[in-house]
Amino acid sequence: MPLNLPNLDDLQWQDLLEEGRSLIPAWAPEWTNHNPSDPGITLVELFAYFSEKLMYQLNRIGDNNAIEFLKLINGQEWTPEKDLVTEKRATLGALRAPKRAVSAADFELLTCAVAGVARAKCIPSRNLESEEPGARTAEAPGHVSVVVLPDKGSYPSLALLGRIRQALEPARLLTTRLHFVGPRYLSLKCRFMIASRRGTPMEPLRDAAVERLKLFFDPRDGWFDGKGWPFGRNVSVSDLYRVLGELPGIQSVMPARDSGGALLDELVVDPSSAERIKRNNRGEIEAILLRADELVDAQIDHEDISLPSHV
Repeated sequence: MPLNLPNLDDLQWQDLLEEGRSLIPAWAPEWTNHNPSDPGITLVELFAYFSEKLMYQLNRIGDNNAIEFLKLINGQEWTPEKDLVTEKRATLGALRAPKRAVSAADFELLTCAVAGVARAKCIPSRNLESEEPGARTAEAPGHVSVVVLPDKGSYPSLALLGRIRQALEPARLLTTRLHFVGPRYLSLKCRFMIASRRGTPMEPLRDAAVERLKLFFDPRDGWFDGKGWPFGRNVSVSDLYRVLGELPGIQSVMPARDSGGALLDELVVDPSSAERIKRNNRGEIEAILLRADELVDAQIDHEDISLPSHV
Protein backbone atom coordinates (compact mmCIF):
# COMPACT_ATOMS: atom_id res chain seq x y z
CA MET A 1 0.00 0.00 0.00
CA PRO A 2 1.25 3.57 -0.69
CA LEU A 3 2.84 5.64 2.07
CA ASN A 4 0.77 8.62 3.16
CA LEU A 5 2.99 11.69 3.50
CA PRO A 6 2.27 13.74 6.65
CA ASN A 7 1.10 17.33 6.31
CA LEU A 8 3.76 19.39 8.08
CA ASP A 9 2.17 22.74 7.24
CA ASP A 10 -0.84 22.44 9.54
CA LEU A 11 -0.31 25.57 11.71
CA GLN A 12 -0.83 29.18 10.63
CA TRP A 13 0.83 32.33 11.98
CA GLN A 14 -2.02 33.03 14.42
CA ASP A 15 -1.85 29.48 15.79
CA LEU A 16 1.89 29.77 16.40
CA LEU A 17 1.51 33.17 18.01
CA GLU A 18 -1.18 31.97 20.39
CA GLU A 19 0.87 28.91 21.34
CA GLY A 20 3.97 31.06 22.00
CA ARG A 21 1.96 33.51 24.11
CA SER A 22 0.42 30.68 26.15
CA LEU A 23 3.89 29.43 27.13
CA ILE A 24 5.03 32.79 28.60
CA PRO A 25 3.45 32.33 32.10
CA ALA A 26 5.14 28.95 32.51
CA TRP A 27 8.61 29.96 31.34
CA ALA A 28 8.70 33.67 32.28
CA PRO A 29 6.13 34.38 35.04
CA GLU A 30 7.62 37.83 35.65
CA TRP A 31 6.62 38.79 32.11
CA THR A 32 3.13 40.21 32.60
CA ASN A 33 2.60 42.51 29.62
CA HIS A 34 1.38 40.39 26.72
CA ASN A 35 0.00 43.20 24.60
CA PRO A 36 1.15 43.74 20.96
CA SER A 37 2.91 46.95 22.11
CA ASP A 38 5.39 44.93 24.18
CA PRO A 39 8.74 44.42 22.38
CA GLY A 40 8.82 40.78 23.56
CA ILE A 41 5.47 40.08 21.89
CA THR A 42 6.86 41.68 18.74
CA LEU A 43 9.69 39.11 18.80
CA VAL A 44 7.18 36.28 19.36
CA GLU A 45 5.24 37.49 16.31
CA LEU A 46 8.46 37.61 14.27
CA PHE A 47 9.43 34.05 15.29
CA ALA A 48 5.91 32.85 14.47
CA TYR A 49 6.27 34.37 11.00
CA PHE A 50 9.60 32.64 10.33
CA SER A 51 8.31 29.34 11.75
CA GLU A 52 5.29 29.42 9.46
CA LYS A 53 7.54 30.13 6.47
CA LEU A 54 9.93 27.27 7.31
CA MET A 55 7.08 24.79 7.78
CA TYR A 56 5.59 25.83 4.45
CA GLN A 57 8.91 25.22 2.70
CA LEU A 58 9.49 21.95 4.56
CA ASN A 59 6.08 20.68 3.50
CA ARG A 60 6.86 21.22 -0.18
CA ILE A 61 8.93 18.54 -1.96
CA GLY A 62 10.30 20.02 -5.15
CA ASP A 63 11.64 18.29 -8.25
CA ASN A 64 15.19 18.35 -6.94
CA ASN A 65 14.10 16.57 -3.76
CA ALA A 66 12.17 13.98 -5.78
CA ILE A 67 15.22 13.31 -8.00
CA GLU A 68 17.43 12.79 -4.95
CA PHE A 69 14.90 10.38 -3.43
CA LEU A 70 14.73 8.42 -6.71
CA LYS A 71 18.53 8.24 -6.78
CA LEU A 72 18.47 6.66 -3.33
CA ILE A 73 16.30 3.88 -4.77
CA ASN A 74 17.72 3.50 -8.28
CA GLY A 75 21.37 4.31 -7.56
CA GLN A 76 23.38 7.52 -7.71
CA GLU A 77 24.15 7.03 -11.41
CA TRP A 78 20.43 7.14 -12.24
CA THR A 79 19.15 10.12 -14.24
CA PRO A 80 15.54 10.83 -15.20
CA GLU A 81 14.76 10.12 -18.85
CA LYS A 82 11.06 11.06 -18.72
CA ASP A 83 8.89 13.41 -16.69
CA LEU A 84 9.07 12.89 -12.91
CA VAL A 85 5.51 11.59 -12.61
CA THR A 86 6.30 8.77 -15.04
CA GLU A 87 9.63 8.08 -13.34
CA LYS A 88 7.97 7.87 -9.91
CA ARG A 89 5.39 5.41 -11.18
CA ALA A 90 8.05 3.29 -12.88
CA THR A 91 10.19 3.20 -9.73
CA LEU A 92 7.26 2.28 -7.47
CA GLY A 93 6.15 -0.39 -9.94
CA ALA A 94 9.64 -1.88 -9.97
CA LEU A 95 9.68 -1.93 -6.15
CA ARG A 96 6.40 -3.87 -6.05
CA ALA A 97 7.54 -6.41 -8.65
CA PRO A 98 9.07 -9.43 -6.88
CA LYS A 99 12.70 -10.04 -7.75
CA ARG A 100 13.60 -12.49 -5.01
CA ALA A 101 11.93 -15.75 -4.10
CA VAL A 102 11.91 -16.30 -0.35
CA SER A 103 8.41 -17.39 0.66
CA ALA A 104 6.25 -20.04 -1.00
CA ALA A 105 4.04 -17.29 -2.40
CA ASP A 106 7.10 -15.70 -4.06
CA PHE A 107 7.97 -18.93 -5.86
CA GLU A 108 4.39 -19.41 -7.02
CA LEU A 109 4.06 -15.82 -8.24
CA LEU A 110 7.31 -15.88 -10.20
CA THR A 111 6.51 -19.29 -11.69
CA CYS A 112 3.06 -18.19 -12.85
CA ALA A 113 4.68 -15.17 -14.54
CA VAL A 114 6.38 -17.52 -17.02
CA ALA A 115 4.43 -17.92 -20.26
CA GLY A 116 2.66 -21.26 -20.51
CA VAL A 117 2.05 -21.73 -16.76
CA ALA A 118 -1.54 -21.88 -15.53
CA ARG A 119 -0.95 -22.60 -11.84
CA ALA A 120 1.89 -23.41 -9.49
CA LYS A 121 2.19 -24.85 -6.01
CA CYS A 122 5.34 -24.40 -3.93
CA ILE A 123 6.16 -27.13 -1.42
CA PRO A 124 9.10 -26.13 0.77
CA SER A 125 11.52 -28.64 2.31
CA ARG A 126 10.69 -31.27 -0.30
CA ASN A 127 12.65 -32.80 -3.18
CA LEU A 128 9.90 -34.06 -5.45
CA GLU A 129 12.38 -34.86 -8.22
CA SER A 130 13.93 -37.60 -6.12
CA GLU A 131 13.03 -41.19 -6.95
CA GLU A 132 13.97 -42.41 -3.49
CA PRO A 133 11.15 -44.18 -1.60
CA GLY A 134 9.37 -41.79 0.73
CA ALA A 135 10.97 -38.68 -0.81
CA ARG A 136 7.56 -37.10 -1.42
CA THR A 137 6.87 -36.88 2.31
CA ALA A 138 10.40 -36.72 3.73
CA GLU A 139 11.81 -33.43 5.04
CA ALA A 140 14.55 -32.04 2.80
CA PRO A 141 16.02 -28.87 4.36
CA GLY A 142 17.25 -26.37 1.80
CA HIS A 143 15.17 -27.91 -1.00
CA VAL A 144 12.12 -26.24 -2.56
CA SER A 145 9.83 -28.01 -5.02
CA VAL A 146 7.44 -26.17 -7.33
CA VAL A 147 4.62 -28.16 -8.90
CA VAL A 148 3.69 -26.72 -12.30
CA LEU A 149 0.38 -27.04 -14.11
CA PRO A 150 0.67 -25.85 -17.74
CA ASP A 151 -2.07 -23.87 -19.44
CA LYS A 152 -2.59 -26.81 -21.80
CA GLY A 153 -2.36 -30.51 -21.09
CA SER A 154 -1.85 -32.32 -17.82
CA TYR A 155 1.96 -32.19 -17.54
CA PRO A 156 4.50 -29.45 -18.29
CA SER A 157 6.98 -30.04 -21.07
CA LEU A 158 10.71 -30.21 -20.43
CA ALA A 159 11.07 -26.96 -22.37
CA LEU A 160 8.60 -25.21 -20.08
CA LEU A 161 10.33 -26.52 -16.96
CA GLY A 162 13.62 -25.28 -18.39
CA ARG A 163 12.23 -21.78 -18.92
CA ILE A 164 10.89 -21.71 -15.38
CA ARG A 165 14.25 -22.77 -13.95
CA GLN A 166 16.01 -20.11 -15.98
CA ALA A 167 13.61 -17.45 -14.67
CA LEU A 168 13.79 -18.48 -11.01
CA GLU A 169 17.46 -19.36 -10.60
CA PRO A 170 18.52 -15.69 -10.24
CA ALA A 171 15.72 -15.10 -7.71
CA ARG A 172 16.46 -17.93 -5.28
CA LEU A 173 18.47 -17.64 -2.11
CA LEU A 174 22.06 -18.83 -2.41
CA THR A 175 21.60 -22.09 -0.47
CA THR A 176 18.20 -23.03 -1.92
CA ARG A 177 18.00 -25.99 -4.28
CA LEU A 178 15.07 -25.80 -6.67
CA HIS A 179 13.05 -28.64 -8.17
CA PHE A 180 10.34 -28.17 -10.82
CA VAL A 181 7.93 -31.01 -11.48
CA GLY A 182 4.51 -31.65 -12.92
CA PRO A 183 1.54 -32.57 -10.74
CA ARG A 184 0.66 -36.10 -9.77
CA TYR A 185 -2.93 -37.19 -10.28
CA LEU A 186 -5.01 -39.45 -8.08
CA SER A 187 -7.56 -41.29 -10.19
CA LEU A 188 -11.01 -41.84 -8.68
CA LYS A 189 -14.62 -42.51 -9.60
CA CYS A 190 -17.84 -41.09 -8.15
CA ARG A 191 -21.08 -43.02 -7.63
CA PHE A 192 -24.34 -41.32 -6.73
CA MET A 193 -28.07 -41.74 -7.17
CA ILE A 194 -30.05 -38.62 -8.07
CA ALA A 195 -33.78 -37.98 -8.03
CA SER A 196 -35.34 -35.15 -10.02
CA ARG A 197 -38.08 -32.72 -9.15
CA ARG A 198 -41.49 -33.26 -10.68
CA GLY A 199 -41.48 -32.44 -14.38
CA THR A 200 -37.69 -32.52 -14.79
CA PRO A 201 -36.43 -35.02 -17.42
CA MET A 202 -34.00 -37.47 -15.84
CA GLU A 203 -31.55 -38.13 -18.67
CA PRO A 204 -30.66 -34.46 -19.29
CA LEU A 205 -30.33 -34.07 -15.53
CA ARG A 206 -27.93 -36.99 -15.39
CA ASP A 207 -25.90 -35.43 -18.20
CA ALA A 208 -25.79 -32.18 -16.27
CA ALA A 209 -24.65 -34.02 -13.11
CA VAL A 210 -21.80 -35.73 -14.98
CA GLU A 211 -20.62 -32.46 -16.53
CA ARG A 212 -20.87 -30.62 -13.20
CA LEU A 213 -18.69 -33.20 -11.46
CA LYS A 214 -16.13 -33.11 -14.28
CA LEU A 215 -15.98 -29.33 -14.06
CA PHE A 216 -15.74 -29.42 -10.26
CA PHE A 217 -12.60 -31.56 -10.43
CA ASP A 218 -11.03 -29.60 -13.31
CA PRO A 219 -7.49 -28.45 -12.36
CA ARG A 220 -7.87 -25.07 -14.10
CA ASP A 221 -11.56 -24.13 -13.85
CA GLY A 222 -12.80 -26.35 -11.06
CA TRP A 223 -13.55 -26.07 -7.34
CA PHE A 224 -16.14 -23.66 -5.92
CA ASP A 225 -14.24 -20.53 -6.97
CA GLY A 226 -13.68 -21.62 -10.58
CA LYS A 227 -9.89 -21.31 -10.21
CA GLY A 228 -9.08 -25.00 -10.33
CA TRP A 229 -9.07 -27.87 -7.87
CA PRO A 230 -6.63 -26.86 -5.09
CA PHE A 231 -3.36 -28.77 -4.93
CA GLY A 232 -3.49 -31.33 -2.14
CA ARG A 233 -7.17 -30.70 -1.37
CA ASN A 234 -8.86 -33.81 0.00
CA VAL A 235 -11.92 -34.99 -1.91
CA SER A 236 -14.76 -34.66 0.58
CA VAL A 237 -18.00 -36.55 0.02
CA SER A 238 -19.97 -33.69 1.57
CA ASP A 239 -18.61 -31.29 -1.08
CA LEU A 240 -19.88 -33.56 -3.84
CA TYR A 241 -23.33 -33.78 -2.28
CA ARG A 242 -23.36 -29.99 -2.15
CA VAL A 243 -22.29 -29.61 -5.78
CA LEU A 244 -24.90 -32.03 -7.08
CA GLY A 245 -27.60 -30.72 -4.76
CA GLU A 246 -27.21 -27.21 -6.20
CA LEU A 247 -28.09 -28.37 -9.74
CA PRO A 248 -31.48 -27.04 -10.93
CA GLY A 249 -34.03 -29.80 -11.00
CA ILE A 250 -32.37 -32.02 -8.38
CA GLN A 251 -34.77 -33.27 -5.72
CA SER A 252 -32.27 -35.34 -3.73
CA VAL A 253 -28.83 -36.93 -3.92
CA MET A 254 -28.24 -40.35 -2.36
CA PRO A 255 -25.58 -43.07 -2.30
CA ALA A 256 -25.85 -45.50 -5.19
CA ARG A 257 -26.90 -49.11 -4.55
CA ASP A 258 -25.79 -52.39 -6.07
CA SER A 259 -28.09 -54.95 -7.67
CA GLY A 260 -28.87 -56.38 -4.25
CA GLY A 261 -29.83 -53.02 -2.79
CA ALA A 262 -26.70 -52.56 -0.67
CA LEU A 263 -25.25 -49.06 -0.37
CA LEU A 264 -22.08 -48.35 -2.35
CA ASP A 265 -19.21 -46.02 -1.47
CA GLU A 266 -19.59 -42.65 -3.15
CA LEU A 267 -15.88 -42.54 -4.03
CA VAL A 268 -13.78 -45.33 -5.50
CA VAL A 269 -10.00 -45.41 -5.87
CA ASP A 270 -7.54 -48.01 -7.10
CA PRO A 271 -6.86 -50.75 -4.52
CA SER A 272 -3.23 -49.55 -4.35
CA SER A 273 -4.53 -46.26 -2.91
CA ALA A 274 -6.89 -47.84 -0.38
CA GLU A 275 -4.99 -46.22 2.49
CA ARG A 276 -6.17 -42.85 1.19
CA ILE A 277 -9.78 -43.59 2.14
CA LYS A 278 -10.99 -41.90 5.33
CA ARG A 279 -14.08 -43.37 6.99
CA ASN A 280 -16.18 -42.38 9.98
CA ASN A 281 -16.98 -44.63 12.94
CA ARG A 282 -19.96 -46.08 11.04
CA GLY A 283 -17.75 -47.22 8.19
CA GLU A 284 -19.09 -44.59 5.79
CA ILE A 285 -16.58 -42.94 3.50
CA GLU A 286 -15.86 -39.30 4.33
CA ALA A 287 -13.00 -38.31 2.05
CA ILE A 288 -10.11 -39.36 -0.14
CA LEU A 289 -6.81 -37.95 1.12
CA LEU A 290 -4.48 -36.19 -1.32
CA ARG A 291 -0.82 -35.30 -0.93
CA ALA A 292 0.41 -31.73 -1.34
CA ASP A 293 1.55 -32.16 -4.96
CA GLU A 294 -1.55 -34.00 -6.17
CA LEU A 295 -4.62 -33.10 -8.21
CA VAL A 296 -7.64 -35.21 -9.08
CA ASP A 297 -8.12 -37.28 -12.22
CA ALA A 298 -11.87 -37.90 -11.99
CA GLN A 299 -13.29 -40.65 -14.17
CA ILE A 300 -16.99 -39.76 -14.30
CA ASP A 301 -19.26 -42.00 -16.41
CA HIS A 302 -23.01 -41.83 -16.95
CA GLU A 303 -23.32 -45.29 -15.46
CA ASP A 304 -21.93 -43.98 -12.17
CA ILE A 305 -24.85 -41.57 -11.78
CA SER A 306 -27.82 -43.86 -11.26
CA LEU A 307 -31.53 -43.12 -11.23
CA PRO A 308 -34.20 -44.38 -8.83
CA SER A 309 -35.53 -47.74 -9.95
CA HIS A 310 -39.15 -46.54 -9.97
CA VAL A 311 -38.44 -43.91 -12.64
